[in-house]
Amino acid sequence: MEYTFFMVPLSAIKDKKYGSDQDGSFVETLNRKIYRVHIVGSIAAIEINGESGSGYMIIDDTFSSVLVHFQSNMFRNVENLQKGDFVEVLGDIDTYNDSVTVSLQNIKKINLSRYVFNKLESIKNMQALNK
Repeated sequence: MEYTFFMVPLSAIKDKKYGSDQDGSFVETLNRKIYRVHIVGSIAAIEINGESGSGYMIIDDTFSSVLVHFQSNMFRNVENLQKGDFVEVLGDIDTYNDSVTVSLQNIKKINLSRYVFNKLESIKNMQALNK
């Protein structure tokens, strides 16, 4: 696996060339393969299937948004979240219906000051990514 990028804006992974190889799904930007991302944003929508414990949420970071899906092993981490909450998300790149999505690995509710700090970090990281 070549790259994991932490705190990047969603625009770093949206509308990029994507694919998969022996290491998993990735997006490619500037000849770099990104397999995992750490993003920050607010929950724009959330849908949880209580029977299966799976579902999805749409995370928005004001630049873009992405669908984040999860399975039953992550249910306890998302069951108390709601639309409008600020969150940090760690996940693997995935594709669904010809678009890039994120498969949830970890999520944490954060406060506004942590959101602003991480937002600034993600913008700095985007600049480093584009070098």
